[in-house]
Amino acid sequence: MKPDIGIYIHIPFCRRKCLYCDFCSFTGIDAATRSRYVDALVRELRSYSAPLAPYTVNTVFIGGGTPSLLAAEETERVFDALRTCFDLAPDAEITSEVNPATADGEKLARWRAAGVNRLSIGVQSFSDTELRALGRLHTADEAEAFYRAARRAGFANIGLDLMYGIPGQTAASLAETLRRAVALSPEHISAYSLQVEEGTPFYDRRATLALPGDDENADLYDLVTRELASAGYRHYEISNYAKPGYESRHNLRYWRMSPYIGVGVAAYSYFEGARYGHGRDLAAYLADDFSRRPPAEPRGDGDTEEEYIMLALRLADGIDDEDFRRTFGVTFTERYGARMAPFVAEGLATRTGRGWALTERGMYVSLALLAEILDT
Repeated sequence: MKPDIGIYIHIPFCRRKCLYCDFCSFTGIDAATRSRYVDALVRELRSYSAPLAPYTVNTVFIGGGTPSLLAAEETERVFDALRTCFDLAPDAEITSEVNPATADGEKLARWRAAGVNRLSIGVQSFSDTELRALGRLHTADEAEAFYRAARRAGFANIGLDLMYGIPGQTAASLAETLRRAVALSPEHISAYSLQVEEGTPFYDRRATLALPGDDENADLYDLVTRELASAGYRHYEISNYAKPGYESRHNLRYWRMSPYIGVGVAAYSYFEGARYGHGRDLAAYLADDFSRRPPAEPRGDGDTEEEYIMLALRLADGIDDEDFRRTFGVTFTERYGARMAPFVAEGLATRTGRGWALTERGMYVSLALLAEILDT
């Protein structure tokens, strides 16, 4: 039986940049450049045909940027390359991110026919005031109408992306966003705390943004976890909630350090024990013949172990002692148990039947805990 692998495809185009976004994306791109970019994606996919021959591709994730800005014909070209170049599993999870303002029923139907079977819809909020504050292109009602159109197009696995800590957001407005989201009954909900990143318009305006304080933001996090749990969503990763069996299989690859290939400008791969990726230079990507892979990131002693711990403790399932031993020659308990014990006493971590995990409270302060666990 072949081992499995995932593929991430980056579409770095946006109609307009959201005010908080620091992802690699470009606005004002003409149709000819977009078509050349799809040509480059196909070339890069083909360059992996031989290296991935021993694998079955069982997850594909198209992210951005705004993947729904591609014409349906361009998306179909990408999927033709996937089917031609790789052993694509019959039950592969194939996800596309989508902005409700950049797709319609016809495009949804063609995606579905091309092979997309999971959508991740960037809603962020069901408050029009908050959507305007974020610089989003759609309204709350348009997002809801798009979700219903996706159901009519045959999508049975849909995730909604939400955000908390938005300027001007209150517990009441977040509760209303959660109520409307849950009423739609998506299979998956992501809920991210707004981060003000350098290089974004929000960063330039950070002194005047009406952002919640630390305690208020923690209360918003508690509201999200409580309301989604009561609606039947399992909090399986710090920012992700799913109905049973609908966890994002592709994103679990990242957190479990399973192999994946990233194609596209600014896309990264974790393959054959190496992590490597493209820079953000669009012109350089368009000109690449992909005859060689980007150089691997340098890694020092202990880097892989630290990365394993940081990713695994994002998951509700936490760290499995035996898996840690198979990977690093010693159990996590033997190496880190003494450092974890105080967190258990404080209700921030717990012993599981197989190892260690963070609690709901621990997940919220995970960065501080990891600094102490890893003594960084």
